[in-house]
Amino acid sequence: MTGGAGEARESSMSATSAIRLQFPEGLRVLAVDDDQTCLHIVGRMLERCMYQVTKCRNVKEALLLLREDSSRFDIVLSDLHLSDINGLKLHEIIAFEMDMPVVDKFSFFPKPIRS
Repeated sequence: MTGGAGEARESSMSATSAIRLQFPEGLRVLAVDDDQTCLHIVGRMLERCMYQVTKCRNVKEALLLLREDSSRFDIVLSDLHLSDINGLKLHEIIAFEMDMPVVDKFSFFPKPIRS
């Protein structure tokens, strides 16, 4: 019989190796999202790519960290729909005050269809 646990382990290791080749290990990411669940999921995904992730649940905290020392981060990943400020406004502030790339993301959860 072929396969089994050894083959599954080897497949898992090769998938991990492939991920490491595609993503620069150690990238320092500031993730901003006011939705705790989304922030947790995004944080875990980024950590699987071997990124160093700092998570913020509001813009005030994120800007405080960036203004204290923006060199701590390589990139900012921000939700567009934040409760305390529009994500595009955050992007604008970071672009104006700091020389840092910002990736805007959004979460789309359609309303459930009621019958």
